[in-house]
Amino acid sequence: MIEPTPARGQGFFSCVKDDAMASAAWEVLDVSVEHANPWFQVWRRQIRLPDGSLIRYFSAQYDRSAVGVLALNAGKALLVRQYRVLIDREVWAIPAGGVDVGETSLAAAGRELLEETGHAALALRPLIAFYPTYGSSNQLFEIFLAERTERRCEQIDGNEVLETGWFDGGEVMEMIARNEIPDSLSLVPLLLAMRQGLLAEAERWHRIR
Repeated sequence: MIEPTPARGQGFFSCVKDDAMASAAWEVLDVSVEHANPWFQVWRRQIRLPDGSLIRYFSAQYDRSAVGVLALNAGKALLVRQYRVLIDREVWAIPAGGVDVGETSLAAAGRELLEETGHAALALRPLIAFYPTYGSSNQLFEIFLAERTERRCEQIDGNEVLETGWFDGGEVMEMIARNEIPDSLSLVPLLLAMRQGLLAEAERWHRIR
């Protein structure tokens, strides 16, 4: 989030694009913490842009990444149905959560899979990592792939998960088309798995597309 503070004699924007200016880095002059809680901080940076103008840039800063697990079995993906309070709706998503203090991303991924689905990953490997909102946050999403799982527990946390289910590629595409899977943490690995042939599209989806 940017709040412009133009330098003396300069406007907010320039219509002239200079190649040297475009490639120059932004200079951080000062950083202050405006808010802090156990999960993230809000930072305010004073920044000088390549054209000399000054801005105040606010962002959410995370010390640890968030993790997600794409669990596959016989060409189907394991998804959870949840209520997300910030958007006030139910959604389908891959199992996901935060990394605890002192915990590795790999361990957190296995823990979240077990807590939210009752399935334990017999093997986990990194699939993709990305920054979903790098214009306003430094939060990193680390996604792991579990191609072999084992049911360990019938009880799941009803406060977080309403239902679990296995879905083939065609069903996943239909859910995406109905906006039932609206978050990038789930969409990116699901679509990547289809592209890599890990989650095959069903013939039914090809017929209705």
